[in-house]
Amino acid sequence: MNSTENYSRFLACQRNILEYVRKFGLGYFGVLIVFGTIGNIISLLVIRGVGQTYRQRSYQIQKEPSEEQGQELSALQIGLRHNTSVNIAIEPSQSPSSKAKTGGPKPSGTGAFSHARLSISSPSAVPKRQPMRKHPSKSIFTALAIADTVALWVNPIRYWILFAFGFDIRQHDGVTLCRVHTFLTYATRDIAIWVLCLLTFERYLIGCFPHKAKIIWRGRRKVFAWVGIFAVILAKNSILIFILQLIYPDDVGEFAIVGPSYARLNSSRLLLCDTLDLTSRRVFFYLDIVIYSLVPTGLLLVLNIALFKVIQQRTFMRRRCRFSPKSDDVSAAPREESMQNSVIMHSGSLKIKGSVVQANRLLIPVGIFHLITSVPICIFSIVEDSMQLKRSPSAYVRCVANACGYLLVMLGATTYGVNCLIYFLSSRQFRERLYALTYPTRLARDVEPTSCFLDPNTAMGSPHNPKDRNIKDENPVESMQFCNDALRSS
Repeated sequence: MNSTENYSRFLACQRNILEYVRKFGLGYFGVLIVFGTIGNIISLLVIRGVGQTYRQRSYQIQKEPSEEQGQELSALQIGLRHNTSVNIAIEPSQSPSSKAKTGGPKPSGTGAFSHARLSISSPSAVPKRQPMRKHPSKSIFTALAIADTVALWVNPIRYWILFAFGFDIRQHDGVTLCRVHTFLTYATRDIAIWVLCLLTFERYLIGCFPHKAKIIWRGRRKVFAWVGIFAVILAKNSILIFILQLIYPDDVGEFAIVGPSYARLNSSRLLLCDTLDLTSRRVFFYLDIVIYSLVPTGLLLVLNIALFKVIQQRTFMRRRCRFSPKSDDVSAAPREESMQNSVIMHSGSLKIKGSVVQANRLLIPVGIFHLITSVPICIFSIVEDSMQLKRSPSAYVRCVANACGYLLVMLGATTYGVNCLIYFLSSRQFRERLYALTYPTRLARDVEPTSCFLDPNTAMGSPHNPKDRNIKDENPVESMQFCNDALRSS
């Protein structure tokens, strides 16, 4: 291919390919930087729990009068011992005046009390409604949001300035800015991916080893893991500060370092923030591929598959482990009563397990999306380095390589700006927290406590359902299940 044909193809690439890529990148990076930053700030506020503290009334557990005297005395003793107030409310089940009208005997004090329902409410004995539970792994989610925001304002902003004003900040103001900006670009993207890996690993421990997670991943081990990973990242990227130079092609096609001769030749020639020593360049390149691509990709694949199995296993066990139907066996009554007495404890346990699954469901799409966006640019980097496309003497080859590189950089930068959208679409818990952040006044409501009767002969249910008011058809296990659902939903 002669030089004239090569130059004509280069001009065609500039007009038809590279110019459209630059126009698209100008709008794309502008939208990604603005809305990605806003989304990361929203994610940070939601995860930190801003605007999610609201007051609700404490639960009142009503008990039947089969042991009213002992309960009243114990409640009074508890109130005096803890120096707190004890509220005792007696609700007669039948009005004395109604029996007086029918000619029946007037009830005595003891008889009226025996037909009354005793409600004991003690601040120290009755659990109160707590604010919304703090997000598990809140610190690492916060670090991930901060790392994504910093990564958005380091590398994409460089391409936006290049597309908008036509100059590269790495080639402006000498070699210092070339080294510093390249170091920050590689360091921020490495930190972002490894924070995601640490977060996925922590969720894996909590999901697969719930009783040993706090023992395995805490204290010095956690600090050493963070410090060790950051030390490796800084050591790897510090190589760039010593090897990078501003180079340009001279008259014979060889690359040379920018110096006084560059201004005398032609200041419009192509500049590259690179190094002349191909050996050191390739050593850093393959270290970067291992640390940024191969190891995190393998970890994310394995851990996400494990988290998915944890979610599927919990869903399967949740379908199987339901309460058994009503049994006529008398021996089943103590077991049902013990299950009813521990309804609140079961409710709290289910909430903790639900938060673990919600965090896992929130994290799996983030890891998969990062793999989709980062793997193509890593493959392109390997091909470009092996063939030295950006150093090709053909201007047309360099133009095509630059256009493909710009598109893949856009794809890779997307992972730093869409995490908030992924959180919103994949996690119900995140949507609830975002709703609490957006509409705090609508969530700050007082909800009447649900009455949970421990006596199976007490009718409980909605007024519009006559079956629930039938004492004979009342199932104590169903009543306990209804109470459990009501406590969790309130």
